[in-house]
Amino acid sequence: MTPPAPLSVQSSWRLRLALLCTRQVIGRALLAAVLVGSLLVSVHQGDAIFTGQITGRVVLKALLTPLIPFCVTLLGALLNSNTAAGVEALRPGWRAVRRSLIIATLVGGTIIALNQGDVLLAGAATPRVFVKMLITPCVPFCVSFYGAYVMYRRVAATRQE
Repeated sequence: MTPPAPLSVQSSWRLRLALLCTRQVIGRALLAAVLVGSLLVSVHQGDAIFTGQITGRVVLKALLTPLIPFCVTLLGALLNSNTAAGVEALRPGWRAVRRSLIIATLVGGTIIALNQGDVLLAGAATPRVFVKMLITPCVPFCVSFYGAYVMYRRVAATRQE
C-alpha cells in the first residue's frame, strides 16, 4: 500500500475543519459541554447557588462555563486530526496525553484564575478552594483527550467508507 500523497497546507486544514464540523464531532462536543459543564458549575458555583447567593456574576459564570468543555473537546479533536497520517497514527497515545496535559495546564489555570482568583488574592482560601483548584485541571485534560478519541473514531470511520 502506498502512502497518501502529501496535501497542501491549505487543503489539509480544510479537510481537518471538514472532519471537525461533522455532526458526530459537534454532537460529542455538545454532550461533553452539557455533562462536564454541569459538573463544573456544580463544583465552582454550587455553593453559591445552594446558599441562595445568586448574583449576576454567578449566573454569568454558570452560563459561560459549558463553553469551556465544548471548546476544549473541539481543540483536542482538531489537534488530533492530522489527515496525512494513517488511522493507527491518530490513535490517542502519548502524544495526545502530552497535548492534553498542555491544554489542561493552560485552560485549568485560566479557569482557576477566573473562579478562585478573587479568593486567592484576598487570602481567604479554604481547603475547599484548594480541592476545587486540584480538580479543575483534570477536567480540561479529560475533555481534550476525549476530543482526540472522538476525532480518531471519526477519521477511522471516514477511511472505512
